[in-house]
Amino acid sequence: MANSVSYEYLKAIQGVPGGIPTLDNNGEIPTGQLPDSAASPFKGEYATEAALLLAYPTANLADYAYVDETTSFWYWNAGLLDGIGDPAPAWVNQEIEETPYNLLDAAEKSMVPYLVIADPVTP
Repeated sequence: MANSVSYEYLKAIQGVPGGIPTLDNNGEIPTGQLPDSAASPFKGEYATEAALLLAYPTANLADYAYVDETTSFWYWNAGLLDGIGDPAPAWVNQEIEETPYNLLDAAEKSMVPYLVIADPVTP
């Protein structure tokens, strides 16, 4: 015969670590109740940079996506700074030419596994 469990006990363990997950209005488990290993940093494949920006105007460190028009991966670089030293996080193409790469500081370079390619040769 099965053991009985009280209603109060079931309510007490809803939405807590090691308990029973709840569902949001869409019938899905809220991401805050999922273990860190369940959330993937891969945000999908997008036809254009604009489509990626529309889907994810902001992201988290280590998030990445594939953009068809550039045939490359794009990473969220949280370490970027604007022209006056303020934070300016953005999606960046993993493939970068030498000159713009050399303009990045060490923190900016460390946020993305950049693939540095040679600057185009001017004839």
